[in-house]
Amino acid sequence: DLITSSKTTITTLAKTLTETTNPQLRDTLKNQLTACVNSHYRLSDISINKGWYNAHEDPQQQLQQDLSAIGSITK
Repeated sequence: DLITSSKTTITTLAKTLTETTNPQLRDTLKNQLTACVNSHYRLSDISINKGWYNAHEDPQQQLQQDLSAIGSITK
């Protein structure tokens, strides 16, 4: 959930930044976007290293792992 929320925040900031005309607000949004991207990188890195998020695997493998994890929870 944190990774999804982080991605949403980055997307929202990027969209808002492209539509902002005020220079001060634009600088603030740029700084916030940079901070969010850095935070997302750290969060993703931790999740990948702990095995919680398999960003580098084939999508089919990810789906199989997710289905197996769901199956083990429901048993």
